[in-house]
Amino acid sequence: MDLRTSAIGKGYYRLLKSRLLPLLNRWELNPNHLTAAGVALAALVPPGFHLHPVAGFVLMGLSGVADTLDGVMAKKSGITSQEGAFLDSTLDRISDFFYLVGFWILFLQERHLWLATALVLAAVQLTLMISYVKARGEALGASCGVGFMERGWRTVYLLFWALTVCVLPSQRAIVLWIGLPAYLLLTLQTVIHRIRHIRSQLRG
Repeated sequence: MDLRTSAIGKGYYRLLKSRLLPLLNRWELNPNHLTAAGVALAALVPPGFHLHPVAGFVLMGLSGVADTLDGVMAKKSGITSQEGAFLDSTLDRISDFFYLVGFWILFLQERHLWLATALVLAAVQLTLMISYVKARGEALGASCGVGFMERGWRTVYLLFWALTVCVLPSQRAIVLWIGLPAYLLLTLQTVIHRIRHIRSQLRG
């Protein structure tokens, strides 16, 4: 299910349009400013987590909001373009990488760092594969509106995971070691789902 069409997503976008967008327009910001801000904030997520889990959570949330607002502003102002969409999608992959590196930072204080490192690298690979499979499939003429862990839901998952780390500091290791395999399973399922969906179309 697309997050944007869900009840949560509709309420979130309605809030952005009614509250934040008018403020940003008064500051004379454009979508490219917000795209750059989203990536810059994402780059601060790993050092934020190193400082404190709450800092990492807040920075990730702000990055996600900035990333959403650039598209909302572009559509609202009628200045959408293929170049802007390409840039936004490309920089989203960089933000995804920084988010996951932030969680790897949290694992530095835990045992079995080598295993955590391997799993985080696998998470990065699967996250990139979700986007690549869709892009390649659509380039070949297939549609790819399937798979649960599209970017919106991935960001929600990572924010919820980070928030759980913040509110359950005494259970930090358990939360980390449950959250990472769960992320891997969900992203792997999405990759497989998209591959099978696209192959069935191309065969037809």
